Amino acid sequence: MDSVQYQENGARKSIFGQVIKAVFLLLISAGLYMFANDFPVYDVFEPQSAGWILWVSYANNLILPFALYFFLCLGERWLKTWQLRALLAFAIPVLLEFAQLLYYRLPHDHYVGSFDPWDIVMELLGVGLAVLIERRLFARLFKNW
Repeated sequence: MDSVQYQENGARKSIFGQVIKAVFLLLISAGLYMFANDFPVYDVFEPQSAGWILWVSYANNLILPFALYFFLCLGERWLKTWQLRALLAFAIPVLLEFAQLLYYRLPHDHYVGSFDPWDIVMELLGVGLAVLIERRLFARLFKNW
């Protein structure tokens, strides 16, 4: 009798690969979010120094859209192309930035930030870096990306 060779179950690998990818994306996005919010800026930089001003002014505008892009990569079943994910990851912070411009036309009780066109440039850089890392680096390193 000849032994019959059965094809290996590819569904299990696919599901395992998807779970690993989801965990990896969650670690990136949640880790960057926690890093941006909990960074001890007063311990690292002297107040009003160049590093302190750059961190307080632009770091969140670079890091948070970067993290948002990777968070949106979790929904690639619904957001099928990287262009759509990048557009959404860029549009949300930009809309919030323009809301800061319009906010001062209404009465307010607390400070919510101010409109700065350089914030939009930093958000564009953050999303652009995330796209480059996902499309160039992760696609080469991981087979199931």
